Amino acid sequence: MALIFETKDFLVETPDVKPHHSRSNGGHVKVSPKIDIDHRQELPLDIAAGLMHLTIVAGEAVTNVMRANGIDVVRINYQDNGNWAHRPDRNKKNHLHVHLYVRSNGEKHPDNDERFRAFPDALVFPGPDTNYYDNFEPLTEKDCHDIKQEILRLLETDKYKGAAFNYGV
Repeated sequence: MALIFETKDFLVETPDVKPHHSRSNGGHVKVSPKIDIDHRQELPLDIAAGLMHLTIVAGEAVTNVMRANGIDVVRINYQDNGNWAHRPDRNKKNHLHVHLYVRSNGEKHPDNDERFRAFPDALVFPGPDTNYYDNFEPLTEKDCHDIKQEILRLLETDKYKGAAFNYGV
């Protein structure tokens, strides 16, 4: 994972290999609390509220940056999955995280895979052991830098600074 932004309670990252949604289609970002939690309902309320707040800020930041990069972003699909940790071939404990799949007009699979569903259809996620994600482009270092700067800028705006969250930035 490539780190985009970090606070005392959260990480905002992007897969640097095989993202679930290609940069050319908008990209893939992940927001995770640093505490080890499996299910959303186990979160302390202050961390739950902070997670919601930060996913909103990160969503606006990545939307702004990708639009500035010429990608026609329409919306973000926010998803809390964690299913793959339970696969018998993966010896992993689930850790709560929220995926931000940035959706845009004109999406396509880099290899024209027939399983791909472009916006406005829901994305499909074949298993991680398939070749489905092999040629998906990750966000660039510049994208990550620009998203971080946009998060910092947004946190200083009236829209977001009124919330009582101290991210320890």
